Amino acid sequence: MIEKFIDLLRGIISLTNPKRWGPFIEAFRITNFDHAFSISWSQGGEDLALLQVFNGITNGSYIDVGAHIPSRFSVTRHLYQRGWSGVNIEANEDLMQAFKVKRPRDINICSAVGTKTSYSFSVFEEAALSTIDQKWEARYLVENQKIRSRRIVPGISLRRVLETYFTERKCNLLNIDAEGSDNDVIESIEFGNINEKYHPEWILIETNPPVNNVLNTQGIQKLINEKYEPYLVLTMSTLLRKKL
Repeated sequence: MIEKFIDLLRGIISLTNPKRWGPFIEAFRITNFDHAFSISWSQGGEDLALLQVFNGITNGSYIDVGAHIPSRFSVTRHLYQRGWSGVNIEANEDLMQAFKVKRPRDINICSAVGTKTSYSFSVFEEAALSTIDQKWEARYLVENQKIRSRRIVPGISLRRVLETYFTERKCNLLNIDAEGSDNDVIESIEFGNINEKYHPEWILIETNPPVNNVLNTQGIQKLINEKYEPYLVLTMSTLLRKKL
C-alpha cells in the first residue's frame, strides 16, 4: 500500500511538467482508469509479444537497427526498463542525443547498417520513414511524404557490431526495422564467415501479412536458410528463433 501511495505521489508530481499532459489525457480517454491496462511503445505491439517470449529474463541484450528514438515506435523500451541493454543503431544523427540521455546503459551508433561503407540517406519530415532505399523513398514521395534533407552517412556491418560488442555476452535479440534495406542488413551479418557464437538467438524483422507472403519474403527465406525458424508472425513484424 505504501508503494502504491508513493507511485501515486510521483505520478501527481510528474504532471507539473506540461509535456506529460498529452500522454496522461490520452490514457484517461482510452481507459477511464477503471482497470489495469497494458502499455505498448512499439508501432504494432511487438514489444508486448517480446515481454511474453522473454518473460523472466532481466539481463538480456539486443541490437536495435533503425532504433528511431528511445520511446516512439520502440520495441526495446520495455526490455531496457526490465534491465536489458544493448546497441542502438540509427542513421539520423538528429535522433541520437535522446538515446544518450534516456539509454545510458546502451551503446549508441549513428550509422546505416549494411554491406557498404557509406549510404545516401533521405531524411523525411516524418523521421520514422527516413530510408536509404530508393524504392521506398519513391513510394513515400507518391504518398505525399516530404523529404527534409539528404545526407551521406557512414555504413556499418552487423558482423562488425557483433564481433565488437558481443564478445562477452550473447545477442539475445536482433531487431531490424530498416525501411526497405532489411536484406542488406541481413547480408551484413555474413553468416557464412562469422563464428556461430555471434549469431543472434532471436531476430525480429519488419514484414506484412498475410502469413503466406511473410514466409516467402526474401529476408525471411534467407534467415530460414541460416537455420532460423519463424516463431511469431505479428501484424507488422515476424519473430524468428535460431534452431538449437
